[in-house]
Order: sequence, then structure tokens, then C-alpha cells
Amino acid sequence: MVIDAHIHATHWSKDKFLGRGVGFEEIERCLEDCDIDGAVLTSTDLRKNDEVLDFVKGQTRKRYWFFPWVNPTISSDLSFVERHLDDVHGIKLHPSCDQVRVTDVRAKPVLEFAAAHNLPVMVHCGRWQEMSSYAYALEVAGLYRQVVFILSHMGGDTPELEMATIGGIEKGQLDNVYLGIEGVREYWAVQEAVDRLGASHVIFGSDYPLGHPRVYLGLVDALRISSTDRALIIGGNILRLLGEEV
Repeated sequence: MVIDAHIHATHWSKDKFLGRGVGFEEIERCLEDCDIDGAVLTSTDLRKNDEVLDFVKGQTRKRYWFFPWVNPTISSDLSFVERHLDDVHGIKLHPSCDQVRVTDVRAKPVLEFAAAHNLPVMVHCGRWQEMSSYAYALEVAGLYRQVVFILSHMGGDTPELEMATIGGIEKGQLDNVYLGIEGVREYWAVQEAVDRLGASHVIFGSDYPLGHPRVYLGLVDALRISSTDRALIIGGNILRLLGEEV
């Protein structure tokens, strides 16, 4: 199966990505066009988690998994997850947009909730090192080894940060950390992650509609990997982390 592990449903605010966004019909059409079987959906900085949840719950077949975007400074976000726990499959944290480091004491209740309920945590890692550094994500991954952490953009969306992230995972022996390839342009950085961490720790995602699934499927196809490893990256790994049969 092919699963896009990182899609943003609904629109961004006007000062983020020019207000770019997509409706649910457009997401469905994109998946069909790209021969993708399913996707992990999260919201945008506007955190319209209720709309995404309603869409996921309204599907007649299981094709979508829901990671609510949680701002640690807004208690109602975590309350939303608590109320809808049966329909939640993970949690999304975005330190850059929400301006809260994942190591901030305010993020602790979210991480402890994820640990208590066996929920994967997807963490945006970007170039803003003071707020969204891969180092902070790896720090909490070391503290919460029972929690699966998926680091978006392979830890930072530049070759230097991607390599540093791989090295940090190796140094800390952090088997609970996985790398999403959305936003990454350097196919060779993904190859490095596969060679050093194993294909079992690399996850296909597109960041759609900010990126497009075809771009990142093409990036996977550029790798020197076996068909078995390809299957893990494009769907097998995320399905396993979600507790689904592969």
C-alpha cells in the first residue's frame, strides 16, 4: 500500500504560505491521481481539527488517519484530543508556527498524554533552530522512549540539518525516531538515512498541498533500494506505527 503520511487539510492563515489550502474533495482527487491508497491528515496553523475529524469519520472505508494539530499553549487543543481519543491516531506539534519548543514545559502534558495512550507524535523540524531544532525533538525522544516520534522534513529541510539529525539519532540510539521526507530536495540525504538508519525508519510524506506526492514518490524511486525497502518507505512503516496490518 502507498500511504502519504503528511497532508494538511483545510487552508492556512493568510500570512502562512499565502493562505494556500485544499478542500477534502481535492485531497481525494490528488490521491486518486497519484495511485495513493490513503493518508495521514492533519490541519494547518488555523487548527480546524473538528473539520478534519468530521471528514475522517465520514468515510465509508478506512483510508485516512487523523493527527490533530495541538498547540501546547491552548488547553482546549489537548482537551479536543481527549474527547475524541477513539478517532485520533497521533498528534502533530509545530514549534515554528506555535512558537513553543517541544522541550518547553508547556508541551509536557501533550507528550505525557501521547505516552499514556500510545500515540505517535509528529514534530515539525525546521531551519528556525531557536524554536524548531531537531535537537529539541531528539531530546524529548530520549526522555520518552516509549513514544514514536516522526520528525518532519528529516529534521530540518537543509542538508546540514538532515545529516546532523541522522547523526543525533545514531548517537542517542533512538530507535523510536523516524524521519519524514516531505520538503526534502536532496535524494542523497534520504539515501544516507536509509543506509545509516535503515529503510524501516524513513517515511514517505508530501506536505500536500505545500508539496505534491508525485515529487516525493519520485524521490523514493531515485534511491538505490530494494523493492522491499521501497514498500516500507511508501507505506509499510507508517502503517506499522499506526498499528495497521501491512
